[in-house]
Order: sequence, then C-alpha cells, then structure tokens
Amino acid sequence: MEQYNFYENKAVNAAVQLPKIERGEGYMPSEGLVRALNVALMLQKPLLVTGVPGTGKSDLAYHIADRFGWGDVLPFATRTDSVSTDLLYRYDSLAHFHKVNLEKGTDCELTAKKIEENYIHYEALGRAICDSIGQNKEEQRRRRVVLIDEIDKAPRDLPNDILSIIESMSFEVPELKSAKETDRSFYRKEGDEAYKPVVILTSNSEKTLPEPFLRRCVYFHIDMPDKEQLMKILLKKKRILPNLDEKSAAKFIDLFLQISDLVTGKKPATHELILWIWWMQKHRFSDDDLINFRSTSANAETLLSGMSILAKEESDLKAALDAIEKHKLKG
Repeated sequence: MEQYNFYENKAVNAAVQLPKIERGEGYMPSEGLVRALNVALMLQKPLLVTGVPGTGKSDLAYHIADRFGWGDVLPFATRTDSVSTDLLYRYDSLAHFHKVNLEKGTDCELTAKKIEENYIHYEALGRAICDSIGQNKEEQRRRRVVLIDEIDKAPRDLPNDILSIIESMSFEVPELKSAKETDRSFYRKEGDEAYKPVVILTSNSEKTLPEPFLRRCVYFHIDMPDKEQLMKILLKKKRILPNLDEKSAAKFIDLFLQISDLVTGKKPATHELILWIWWMQKHRFSDDDLINFRSTSANAETLLSGMSILAKEESDLKAALDAIEKHKLKG
C-alpha cells in the first residue's frame, strides 16, 4: 500500500487518484423520474427534485443536457443572500467606473452594445433566455438546461421571482438604459417560447418552499435506490469501476446496506457507495476483509479508514468500526 501513502511519500501520485467523474456520466433515471421529466417537458414547467444528498439530483440536469444534445448545463448555486438578478447577469460596475474615470474629459460614453459586451456577463437563466433568441446573426437559437441547486436555501421571495421570469421569458438590464440608444430592445431581453430552457431545481428540504412556487412546478422525490437499482447503477460505471462484476457488486451492496443501517445521522448515498467501492478495489480489499476482519493484518488500519467515506459523524463511525472489529457484518 506504499504508493497510496501520500503523506509518508511527501508526494501525491496522480496515477492512483480517483479519476474525474463527469457529471451525469452513466446516469440511470428511474421510470418514475422519467415520467416526471416528461410531464415537466410537456407542460414547460420547472422540475423540482428532492432527495438526500448523493442520490443524483444535480446530475439529472447533466444527463438531460447530454441525452438531448442541448450543450453544457448552465448551473446556479443558490445562497442565502441570492436575489433574482444573480441568476440573470453580473454587471462589472468597478471596471465600467474605472473606464469612465480613466478617460475623463474625452468622449468616453459607450454605446449599449459596448457596455453589454464589456461589462455585462449573463448568468444561468439570463444566458438561457438570451440563447433562445440568439445574440447575433451568427448564433443560432438554442434551448439550454438550467440547474438551480439547493433552491431551499434561497430567501423567501426568490423562488417565485425565478418562476415569474421563466414564465414571462423576459428580464431587464437597467444598466443599459443610460446608454445613447433608447431602443427598448437593448435593455429588455425577451426570449423565444419555442426555445424555453429546461429548468431543474434541487432541494434538500432544509426548509419549506412557498406554496405558490410549488404550485407552478412539477415535483419528484428521488429515493435511495434498492438493491436491484444499485446493481444496475454500479455495473454501468465501467470507466470508474472497470473490474467490478455482478458477484462482487452484490457483496459490496450487501455490506453497504448493513453499514447504512448502523448510521443514524447522514445516511451514505449512491455517490458514497461508488467512491467506497473504487477505494476498496484500488487497495485490493474484498468483502471478506471486512466480514472476517483481522486486526493483526498489515493493512487493517487502512481498511478501517475507508469507513470515513460512508460514516460522517463520530458516533456513526464508531458504530461502523465496532461492527467490523466484532465481526457483526454478515456475508
């Protein structure tokens, strides 16, 4: 295990680090989720997805974008102080102010087009609305997938503000109003309904969302997959788990579920299962190493350290380690 001891070696061996897992890679939506998505697409409504962290809520957006060929996902991470403008555009006021003061005394007044090109940066939802009409003759109209993560963190008014913008497919950029041009089209962006963005909203249910907001969404809750679903998911992760066969997968799933039952805090989800199996196989550990744990084994402490992938609280970690050391896990 010497090559994995980065601390002792005083170097990180990139060759044995976890390869990048592409968002949405090998994603397998349940039949229920597919049906909910079809409803959302038909009604042109946002899809609100709930579920414990690690069950693939955010990855759904990347899967949809890839499956339909709609390009890169436009993500937005909600904060407790987020406002609707944050989803639409950023105005670089400091750079604009610096430009004006640097050229003070000269004819430095910029056109709306120049202000937009240099100081306005469109964000997730704003970018999607702009792309629905194309920004110039060279750009084709296109549909985008917008991911608004953890909407439950948002201030109370934000969810409804977001849906109002989506429904109207329009927003204003007041910073462009003071330009020489008075043409309304410069500061008001009106999207094409035919290319309305597909909006995926995720929530960890940390707080209740407004009822008017819920009324205007399609809803789906992602449950933790059962054994059969977990098997299908794992066997599809060939790039990350190339040496995992059905027999080994079944054994790892059984152990994972036993350990999960011991956890009273944050339950390990699908993502942690994938990471744990990758780590176990990278160290050439098998299910038997846990079931018939031997404290005298040369790699015993390393084997136990892998439990930190599944148990995220002190009491849960102790419970998992105790079950392993006292041979409570069944094969």
